[in-house]
Amino acid sequence: MNIDLAAFRLQALSTLTSGATGTATRSSNGDFLSALLNAQTALSGTTASTSGSGLDALLGNESSRVTNVLAQLEASNAAFLRRYNARVEEIGDEAQVLTQLRNRMAELGTASQSLEGIGTTSSDGEIKAALQDFITRYNQWDAEFDPYFEQGALLDDNQAGEVARFSLRREVGSIFHGAGNGGFELGLTDMGVSFTPDGQLKLDEAAFNAALASDRKAAVQTLNNVATAFGNAATLLTADGHLLDRRIDNAERAVAWAADKQDEVDAEFGPGAISNRVRGSI
Repeated sequence: MNIDLAAFRLQALSTLTSGATGTATRSSNGDFLSALLNAQTALSGTTASTSGSGLDALLGNESSRVTNVLAQLEASNAAFLRRYNARVEEIGDEAQVLTQLRNRMAELGTASQSLEGIGTTSSDGEIKAALQDFITRYNQWDAEFDPYFEQGALLDDNQAGEVARFSLRREVGSIFHGAGNGGFELGLTDMGVSFTPDGQLKLDEAAFNAALASDRKAAVQTLNNVATAFGNAATLLTADGHLLDRRIDNAERAVAWAADKQDEVDAEFGPGAISNRVRGSI
């Protein structure tokens, strides 16, 4: 990596350090910049070229301005490096959390199969237990990752994560798992299942019991339909090459690249980098 931003900033900032205006500003800046950038030529062949006193003697009254510019550049570099390292760490955290999200989604998709296993010969207790187990697992998954999607949190506005969460929630609440597919018209809603304002599932047992008593076959078919659609969605969303997988891969590659280039970044923007570049050129 050939980062020459530090040298560019050194030149740019050096031209802005004079408090004068108009022609005087341009003249002063030109003199100062020339003194700084031509130091190597002026000092070549002298024994004082590598000492601080040699630089001070060359620049004369401009020496304090050089020190001030270098201090500003070092502070700017330090601020940049903090932001850079924080962003790399954030990307690493994103990859880790999204990987965990994908794993939990796969587990939840497998757990939904318990709803596919129930039939009209299953007892009321078995049917209710299977549904309650699914609701519990779904709520645990939602509660585990919900904090990451809050405003300003790690996955706020993260498209891959948001699509995954929305897709699974849609499968639970979809009416198409009932109407026209042998189940209740409004799907799980007609069986007492609904969402709370914070995205958790809840079961109205009285409504569930009434639905089961009114049409057992439709109730079982609704649960079977939800299980199939939910499992298929979880499989698709966690598949290799899907949006979530690509986002994780991109994040992991970015972190690996940053780790490989960290020494070069530190050399360019770390403590003393600017001063070392200036001293090394004169």
